[in-house]
Amino acid sequence: MQLCTAGDALLRQPPSPNSPTVAVFFGGTEMDSHDVGVVRVSVPPGGGMPPHRHSGSDVILVPTAGSVTITKEGGQRIEVSVGDAALIGRNEAVALDNPGADVAVIIVAAGPADFVAGIRNWPEARAS
Repeated sequence: MQLCTAGDALLRQPPSPNSPTVAVFFGGTEMDSHDVGVVRVSVPPGGGMPPHRHSGSDVILVPTAGSVTITKEGGQRIEVSVGDAALIGRNEAVALDNPGADVAVIIVAAGPADFVAGIRNWPEARAS
């Protein structure tokens, strides 16, 4: 068994305006699992991610605070709130937005961990 505390997690942030901060707990290294990865995504109010794919990983998003809107290819919008879970297939392109006034926090599990391996290469999180 392994434990990664919030203080031990690797903090990354994509290089786009008003983007989320991502805490990487597991996945994408020789020291942990290639089968599954877990990250915590903190999306600022009005922030989000432009359309993207998850590098060959299926991902499950579970909000623990706030809610996010996922926009699928074709424009279908889905709101995901605390108590919900969303499965995004490895070949789906989605955008993610936080329409709320507070930070939205999401736990994301990815399998295989290819998506998490890519996040590890993002720039270090900027100071808030």
